[in-house]
Amino acid sequence: MRQGLLSLRWRLIWSLILLQVVVGTLVMGGFLGLAWVLGRVVDETGQETIAVIQRSLARGPDGQLVVEPTPEVQRLREADPPFWFIARDERGSEVRNGEVPPIYAALFDSLDGMERMAINPESDNTRPKARFERVETRAGPVALMTQTGGPLTVKNTLKGTGIAFLFLVAPMALVTCLGVILATPFVVKRGLKGVVATAEHAESIDVHERTTRLPLANVASEIRPLVNAVNRAFDRLNEGYDRQERFLADAAHELRTPITTLQIHLEGLQDGPLKVKLMQASARLATLAEQLLDLQRLDRIAAHDQQQVDLKALCERVAGDIAPLAIMNRCTLSVEAPKPLWVRGDAPSLERALSNLIQNAIEHGGQGCDIQVRLWEPSGFEVLDSGPGIPEADRERVVAPFHRLVPRGRGAGLGLHLVAEVARLHGGQLTIGSSESGGAKMRLELNLDL
Repeated sequence: MRQGLLSLRWRLIWSLILLQVVVGTLVMGGFLGLAWVLGRVVDETGQETIAVIQRSLARGPDGQLVVEPTPEVQRLREADPPFWFIARDERGSEVRNGEVPPIYAALFDSLDGMERMAINPESDNTRPKARFERVETRAGPVALMTQTGGPLTVKNTLKGTGIAFLFLVAPMALVTCLGVILATPFVVKRGLKGVVATAEHAESIDVHERTTRLPLANVASEIRPLVNAVNRAFDRLNEGYDRQERFLADAAHELRTPITTLQIHLEGLQDGPLKVKLMQASARLATLAEQLLDLQRLDRIAAHDQQQVDLKALCERVAGDIAPLAIMNRCTLSVEAPKPLWVRGDAPSLERALSNLIQNAIEHGGQGCDIQVRLWEPSGFEVLDSGPGIPEADRERVVAPFHRLVPRGRGAGLGLHLVAEVARLHGGQLTIGSSESGGAKMRLELNLDL
């Protein structure tokens, strides 16, 4: 699993496991270091001491038992308390080191036939522990008794520590790790419960719901700064959108007067190609200003402003108003609405949406195209034309503001965007497809549950 794909749960699990390993290692190393400094890392059983003496016993030139002064023996002799032992072979040859307590010397003589024995001190600890064992050496079988508690070598210390870790610490660490793995998902889920609720609430925020803010309820204190920062960012974005909307609305209002004045002066010009072009340009400016104002008005329409609307009457009324424009472009315009279809909505915005769809069909369908307006069950209407249609790859982009399918077309690129906004206002959608004749089919679907 790559690091970038690790979830928070697994990040916490691996972090906690690593923390346990590090802390366990540090604690064990600390205890071991303290015991070493205090001289408590010793051979309590005497087994290592027996092995050291066993390796050092040999025969002298005279055949007597001797102890070779190996580094290990020297280390034991320099230990505190003073080191002692008794070694005797089958011939009766004996070698001693240090001051052997008389009671242990007497006990050594009475252990014939014994293979090994651990000798404990009295309860008041006035005598040291000792160990008796018969071992095989280079000098043959030897009976050996030695004092326990000698210092351990580094190798045996590490070996003992590893064994202790394997049988004592490792099982506990394994159980703890399993507990961490099982418990962490529940802890993370509980700890992030507020964050999950906040994330779900954030899904409802869009450009049309800019006043909504992320709640701080049940959010952990560590995450509150992030939520507050996001809310402040929403405040700044909302202010920016408000300024932009006010600017567009003011600009549209200010443009209406000079555009009207321009059209009045243009009508006084002599007829000719130049006048036609100027009139078309001024009409385009007027349409753009009106569409900008329509977009601003849509944002101020509330749900309680909606009323029952008969789509049959609406389609017939809008088609009748635009019929002269269709005739001017040699297009046929028909309405198929056999019976009334009542929906709840905003009648003026629905009229503008249908008007834009018909005008779009007239402009892009070409001269001589057939345009049909018909109701769509259960709630909506659609406009079909016999023009070239809209390529499937462009159907999502044509509803973007100021996007024109034909770069040098007469439209401002706001017509279909306005229709899509009207659909959103009514909880529906604008779908673009192909008509039976191969042209475009624009369907405005409304939500009956509103």
